[in-house]
Amino acid sequence: MTSRTQLVKALFGELAQDVKSYQQLATQLKHQQTLLVNRDSQALLTHNVQLQELMQQLSNNAHKRSNYLETLGVSADDAGMKRLLAALPAQFNQQGNQLWQQLYQLTLQCQELNNANGRVLAQQKQMIDKLLKPEQQYCYGPGC
Repeated sequence: MTSRTQLVKALFGELAQDVKSYQQLATQLKHQQTLLVNRDSQALLTHNVQLQELMQQLSNNAHKRSNYLETLGVSADDAGMKRLLAALPAQFNQQGNQLWQQLYQLTLQCQELNNANGRVLAQQKQMIDKLLKPEQQYCYGPGC
């Protein structure tokens, strides 16, 4: 087995791990939304620590993936991954494309879940602002 083959296998292992991690992130983001809606600030504090740890792991994995791609002689982006996959034998090409596509879909799902959580926070902030500063509700001039 060549070192190039070992690198590709390691890259596929990282992709498979990322798929699992992003599935976990999606689950955690859904749970975060429940905590936000229920305004469970104590549970949110604990949950956010776990979320930060997972985000750090995902960042580390992305860095490893970039290193693998660069070591294999392609750019560390979607185009580089597709170029690498296209150069592989059919079986590995199919496996790699499946992992890459699954990872891409999960990142989109997590992005949407995160955006939804941001909207919940913005709505809560707007409600709190109305309660704490009712005089600004109808202010249209400078300094409002």
